Amino acid sequence: MIRPANLLIPLLIAALAASPATGQQNPPAPAQPVPAQPTYRYWTTHWSLKDIAVGDLANKLRAIGLGLPIKVDGLATVEFDVSVPLNALRTGKAYRIEGALTIRDLVADQIRFDLFQAEVTYADGRLDLDALRCIEQLDESGQVAPGGGRLTGTASAELLPRGKFNAEVNTANLRIGPIGKLLSRFGFVDARGVVQGAVTATVSVDGQVDQLSQPEHLTIRGDLAATDLRRTPAIGFNLAAKQFRWEQRELHLPELRIESRDRPDFFINADANVRFADSTAFNANLSANDAPLDQLLGLILADAESIVQGKLDAKGSVNGEIGPQTTVKTLDANLTVASPSVALGGVQLGLLEHDIRLTENHVSIAARRPAGSANNSAPQSAPPPELIVQSLDADFETTDQIARFSNLNGQLFGGTVTGEGQFARDAALTHQLDVRWQNINPEFTLPFGALAQNAKLSVQTSGDVRWSAPADKLMQPNVHRGELSIQVQALKIGQETVGQADVQAKVAPESLELSVGGTLLGGTFLIESDAALETTTRWDQIPATLRFNEFRFDRLSLRRLIGLTTTNRSRYDGRLGLVVTPTTAMSITSETAETNAALAIRLDGVTADGVLVARTLRIDADLVGLTPVIQSVRGTYAGGQLDAEGRWTLGEGEKLLTARLNRADGRRILLPIHPQADQWVGGLVIGRATLTGRGDGLVDSLRISGSVRVEKGTTFGMPVGDATSPMDVTVDFTPLTWRARFPAIRSTLAGGRVTGNLAFRSAGANVDGVHLDSNWRVNHVDFESLLDTYVGTSTIGRGDLTGDFRLRGRNIKDARDLEGQFRVRLGGTDATAVPGLSSAGSLLGATSLVGVRFEQGEAVGRIRKGDLLLESVAMTSDRVQVTASGKVGLLNRRLDIDTVISTGNFQGQNVLLQRLGTETLTEIVPIGAVNRILSDRTIVIQMVGPARDPVIRLMTGETLRANASRFARQQALGLIIADSLLID
Repeated sequence: MIRPANLLIPLLIAALAASPATGQQNPPAPAQPVPAQPTYRYWTTHWSLKDIAVGDLANKLRAIGLGLPIKVDGLATVEFDVSVPLNALRTGKAYRIEGALTIRDLVADQIRFDLFQAEVTYADGRLDLDALRCIEQLDESGQVAPGGGRLTGTASAELLPRGKFNAEVNTANLRIGPIGKLLSRFGFVDARGVVQGAVTATVSVDGQVDQLSQPEHLTIRGDLAATDLRRTPAIGFNLAAKQFRWEQRELHLPELRIESRDRPDFFINADANVRFADSTAFNANLSANDAPLDQLLGLILADAESIVQGKLDAKGSVNGEIGPQTTVKTLDANLTVASPSVALGGVQLGLLEHDIRLTENHVSIAARRPAGSANNSAPQSAPPPELIVQSLDADFETTDQIARFSNLNGQLFGGTVTGEGQFARDAALTHQLDVRWQNINPEFTLPFGALAQNAKLSVQTSGDVRWSAPADKLMQPNVHRGELSIQVQALKIGQETVGQADVQAKVAPESLELSVGGTLLGGTFLIESDAALETTTRWDQIPATLRFNEFRFDRLSLRRLIGLTTTNRSRYDGRLGLVVTPTTAMSITSETAETNAALAIRLDGVTADGVLVARTLRIDADLVGLTPVIQSVRGTYAGGQLDAEGRWTLGEGEKLLTARLNRADGRRILLPIHPQADQWVGGLVIGRATLTGRGDGLVDSLRISGSVRVEKGTTFGMPVGDATSPMDVTVDFTPLTWRARFPAIRSTLAGGRVTGNLAFRSAGANVDGVHLDSNWRVNHVDFESLLDTYVGTSTIGRGDLTGDFRLRGRNIKDARDLEGQFRVRLGGTDATAVPGLSSAGSLLGATSLVGVRFEQGEAVGRIRKGDLLLESVAMTSDRVQVTASGKVGLLNRRLDIDTVISTGNFQGQNVLLQRLGTETLTEIVPIGAVNRILSDRTIVIQMVGPARDPVIRLMTGETLRANASRFARQQALGLIIADSLLID
C-alpha cells in the first residue's frame, strides 16, 4: 500500500529530458548566483508540456544519470520553472526544478492510477514531492469516482548521489489487487487469481533509493486495514494490523485481527515477532474461532479446497528458532484445536478435540480427556470413540545431515500405525522408510463429477512399506530398493462395499513389479505389470515403459456399476467383462498411433427393467495409444442377431460402423432408451444401417441411416403390418435429444396395402415421454383378418377397409397420450365379420344376418385418452342397416358400443326417404297394427366387454320406441306398398 509512492517518485523528474524548444520560453536572463554552487551559470525557463509519454522520457532520463528503478508509463503534463546549468549540462545535481506535475493513466510496475498530482521541487540532487495525490479511478466527467481509492502524502528522495528515501503515505480504499500482483513476484502469494479487496493505511517508509525494490531493506511503520479480501466469489475477510513495524529484517506485529461480515462468529486474534537473519527466531500467540480453513488458505493459494476443508477453533502459542538448512534449534509449540469436521487432502479427519505439543525433538497429538481425567486416583479415561484421530506420537531430530523420525505410534482411522524413517541431506546417506499399519480406514471425498452427488470413498487397509534410496539419486528408480504390500479388506463407495483387493509392488535391481487383484462390483479383476529399469530411467518415464502381462475384469455387475453414478435405482442389469491383450510393449501414457493392445469386452444377460435385451454381446477393439477403437460388435440383441463392424474411436478420430440386425423383437430394441419404448414398435425387425458419430470423446452426436423391415408390426398397439421403410435417426448427447424418421413406409396388412410416414422424437432433455407424428393410407384391408390378428376376435365373415388415418401425440408415455382421426369406407363386409353382430342376429327373430353382405359403409372417429372413439359407423345392405357409436379401449381391448340394427327392404325405402324426408309421425299411427313389426324389425343393442367375446345386451325400451317410430313412418307414408311394388 506504500509502494506506489516509493516507485513513482523518481519518474517525476522525467520532464527534465524534454527539449526546451518544445515549451514556452522566457527571454534569457542572467542566472542568479547560488551560494552553494556559485560556479554554475543558470538559464531559467518556464516549461509547459502536455501529454508527454512518460515511458519515452524515462528512457531519456537515463542519459543524464537519472535512471528509474521501475518501469513507468502514462501521459504527463508539467508546469515547471527549470534552471539549466549552462556550464554543466550533464550534471544532473546542478539542475533546479520547481512546479506542478500531473500524470494521467499512470502505470508504475503493476500499479495504476487514473490521476497523479504533486508539487515538485528538485535542487542539489534532492527531489521533494508535496501535496502528493493519486486517484485510482475517475468517472466519465473527470471527477473522483464514488468509493474510489486514493493515496495522499509527501515524499523525498536523494537522487544524486543516491541517498535516502522517505515517504509519509495515507491510503483510502486502495485496491489490493495490483499490490498483490507485486507481492506475487516476490513469492509471497500465488499469482493465479490475485486477491481482491481494499486497503486503508497510514504508513511511513524510510530507506535508500537504490533499495526501493528490496522490501527487506526498508523501514515501514504504521497502521493498516484491509476490507473484503477475497480471491473468488467466496466470503470476504477484513484484516486490521495496528502499530506494525518492519525494521532491520524484524517484523513486530503487536495486534492482528481477521474477521468476516459473512461469518459473524469467526475471528482470529494474533500477535507475533519474527527476526529474519542467519537463523529465524519467532514467537507468536494465536486464538481463532470458527476459522474457515479453505477460505483462508484460498487467499494465498489457488485450489485451496483440494488441500483443506472445514472450520477450526484454535488457541495456543509458539516460539523457537530455525537455523540454516531448516535445522530446528529450539521449538516449543502448544496448540488446542477443535472442529466438528475437517478434511485434509480429501481425507476426512472428522471431529477434532485435540491438544498438539511440538518441541525440537517430539510431536504429540492427543485427544482431549474429559474433565477430571487428570486425577491420578482415577484411571485415565479413553478418548471419545467418534474421534477418527485418537492419538499420534513420534520422536524426531534434525541436523544438517539428516531429518529422522522414530517411535511413530498412532491410533487413527480406526486402526494403528507404527514405524520410523529418515530423510538424508548428505549425499553419502540414504533415505529410508519403514512403516506398518493395521485396519486403517480413511474416508475420502471423491472428486469425480460423474459419480453420485456427495459420494464418499472409504478404504480399509492393512499393510507395510519398506523402502530405501540414495540421497543423491532419489529420481533414479533403478537404485531404489523396496517392497509395498497392501491388503484392502473393504473398498466402499458411499454405503456400498464394491470390492476387496491385494496390492503388491516391488523394486528389484532391474525392474519394477506391480500386481493388483481381487473382487470388484460382484466380479473379479487381476492386473499384473512390470517395467524395466535402466540407469537412465526416471520416475516420470515408468508409465511409458510399463508392460501389462495380465489385465482382466470378469463379470462385473452393470447394475452396481451404473449405481455409482446416480442416486436413482438403475433400470439396467447384466454382467461386464474386459480382457486386455497387449500386442506390443503396451504403455499407459503412449500417444503414438500404433496399436499396442487388443480389447475384448463382453456383455452377458443385459436387461432393462427386468426384460432381457442382450443375451450376449462381444465388442472387439484395439487400443491405439491410450484410445480404444471399436472394430466390431457381435451377439444376440433383442432376440435377434446383431453384427456391426467398422472403426469407432472412443476419442478424437473416425466414428463409423455398419450394422445388421436380423429378426429382433421390436418391443425390446428401444427399451434401453425409455421404459415405455416397448409400445413404440412391435413385431419382428430386420434392418441395415450405417452409424456415424461426431465428437472428441465417446460420442457427442450420432446419426443412424439405413432401412428397416418389420413383420406384423405395430406402433402403440395400432397395426402396421409387414412394413418396409428407409430410416434416419439422429441423437445429440449433450443434452440427450433424439429424432427418428421413417419417411416412406410401405406395408401389406390383412390382405391390403398401407402407406404412410412415421416420426418419433424425444420430448426434451430430462423430460419423460416421446413425441409422435404419423399419417397413413389404408387400401382394401381385410376386416376379418385384421380383427383376428390384432384384436383377437373370431369371425367367419369377410370385409374390406379403405381410408385415411392420422396418429400423433406429445409427451407420450402410453396409448392414453395418443391423439388421432380416421375416416374409412367399409365395403363388401359380411355381417358376421363385425364383432357382436353374429350374436345380435339371433335377436332379429325370423330375420337372420347369415349371408348378409354390407355393400357400403363408413366409419368416422378419433383416438383420444387411450380409446378408439367411434363417432359414426354406418353399414347398409339390401335388407339390413346398422348404425353404431361408442368406443374401443386400445389398452384393455374392451368394447362399449351402442348399435341400432334394422331389417327390411332398404333398397326401396332409401329411394322414397330421399324424396319424402324422415319426419316422425308416431302420433298418427294406429298402435293396433303392431303385428306388422314382426316381419320388419329394429333392435337397439349394447356391446360391452372384451373385444374377443363381448356381451350383447338388448335395450328393450329403446328397441320398442325405435320399432314404434318406424311402424308409424311406414303407415303414414305408405312405405310398405312402395316396397311391394318395387319388389314385384
